[in-house]
Amino acid sequence: MTTYKELFGKYVQNVASDPTSTDAEGQIWYNSTSGTFKTALGLYGAWTSANQLNTARGYLAGAGTQTASLAFGGKTTVAVNSTELYNGTSWTVGGNLTTARYGLAGAGTQTSALGFGGYGPPLYNSTELYNGTSWTAGGNLATARNGLGGCGLQTAGLAFGGNTGVASAATEKYNGSTWTSGGSLNTARRYGLAGAGTQTSALAFGGYVTALSGATEKYDGTSWTNSNSLNTARNYLAGCGTQTAALAFGGQASPGNTGATELFNGTTWTSNPTSLATARVGLSGAGVQTSALTFGGFTTAVVATTEQWTQSVTVPVAGSWSSGGNMNTARYSGASAGTQTAALGFGGYGPTNSNKTESYNGSAWTAVNVMNTARYVLGGVGTQTAALGFAGYNYPPSFFNNTESWNGTSWTTVNTMNTSRSGIGSAGIQTAALGFGGAGPSASAATESWNGSVWTTLPASMNTARGAMGSTGTQTAALAFGGTPYRNATESWNGSAWTNVNSLTTPRQNLGSFGTQTSAAAFGAQASPSGPTGPAATELWNGTSWTTNPTGLTTARAATKGAGTVSAGLAFFGQPASIATELWTGPSTTLNYKTLTTS
Repeated sequence: MTTYKELFGKYVQNVASDPTSTDAEGQIWYNSTSGTFKTALGLYGAWTSANQLNTARGYLAGAGTQTASLAFGGKTTVAVNSTELYNGTSWTVGGNLTTARYGLAGAGTQTSALGFGGYGPPLYNSTELYNGTSWTAGGNLATARNGLGGCGLQTAGLAFGGNTGVASAATEKYNGSTWTSGGSLNTARRYGLAGAGTQTSALAFGGYVTALSGATEKYDGTSWTNSNSLNTARNYLAGCGTQTAALAFGGQASPGNTGATELFNGTTWTSNPTSLATARVGLSGAGVQTSALTFGGFTTAVVATTEQWTQSVTVPVAGSWSSGGNMNTARYSGASAGTQTAALGFGGYGPTNSNKTESYNGSAWTAVNVMNTARYVLGGVGTQTAALGFAGYNYPPSFFNNTESWNGTSWTTVNTMNTSRSGIGSAGIQTAALGFGGAGPSASAATESWNGSVWTTLPASMNTARGAMGSTGTQTAALAFGGTPYRNATESWNGSAWTNVNSLTTPRQNLGSFGTQTSAAAFGAQASPSGPTGPAATELWNGTSWTTNPTGLTTARAATKGAGTVSAGLAFFGQPASIATELWTGPSTTLNYKTLTTS
């Protein structure tokens, strides 16, 4: 028998903690702390959110790669002919299909694509060719059908299965101008099977026969042979890749929609540990097994959701919240400055207007000198020893433009803002700050800049007037998101103008935030008019789009504030008046560890 040392040139290592280097992939070691033998597995796949389609739709077709994809056709409430192109970051509108339809199939690349079959009504046999700009007619399928599978190239396409009114097993091959008959599938199926590969080396999987099917078949250019079935039987799923390295994802399973993702190695399907973030049916996809894209589909309504698939030797670890030291005074709608281990909280309400200031050292809060003006829903920027507080509100009704500067020991009143308001957004540092939005009492879009001495009203206002938003960044690179009344709009500031960017997943107001313009977190808030406390949900911004973290705040609350970064943050304050503090540990990666057992 060959020993481990003979295979790898060394004995099994005895370690107190698991190795973290990717060099550990495929190695075996003994963890003396847990008393187990362990290894690090190979490639691990995960889906991440990307920018959405311009037109939400389901039962659409796709072609191309992860960074050069094509989406076309589909259904909103009716069949559509719209085409969109993806460049790895965002979708742009392309030339429309000649015939609006859904349940069609696609093949080829972004600049040389093939679309065929589908339903309008009626059932279609028409074929269209895309050149990167516009569609033109090609030769018709012999069999009109929808919900069919497709793969290959524009000049060497393959169509198989689908619904003609009954389940079809028909296979047709395309040479760039005409379709000819190929060998039939062994299992006739309709309503959404998926395909991968080429005209002479294809894979067909899933669909509906007399029930949801996981049946998988391989094509050699002439005939189909049965292979091992999907682990999850389903139809209207999506697929991509090759005959020996395919990817299957999404679809309708039993019960309901699924986000299940499976990988095919030429022989068997393996279920991936993580699924699509959004389970859906009637989605489409493009790419290969190690780098794919999926877009569109139907949940309870059509969606524009786009997700990217990547594989790595590491496993993503979601961000998480844990308890920190409690504040001394319960309140909400205060302001914040600093970092996770050196924070400042000031102002707020609970049960009266507050001027209290507290300093946090990473484990405990200490009461320090109070502000000159008691107020809440004010703006705050800076550090624990050099902060700025401005604007705000005091009950009975009074809107403030007061500004105060903190030197680490005490507050000093300095020059006022030009516009009195509450619920203001804030970004920057003590000597270079930005104040924007708010209400006084009507919603404001005004932007003001602070140079360390005076406030200047800037000519560029926000696109959406609002208060009680999340905000972060610097004087020349700020981000604003959410706000009254229950908004999800996000705007980015470049030092001279505001630009609308991708929206929060959940519309909300009175939310907490920390981070930078390109890496931010949003948490807590009021997410509906039903009550003062909102979801615990945490969303993360990567400079392009928002994604929802799997876990949220331990204590759901609104009117909270934050300090720190997406790697290490802090949340405090909250409505109802709260003393709770939570520490945020940002997303990370780890090796794909597995404990070895005997059986």
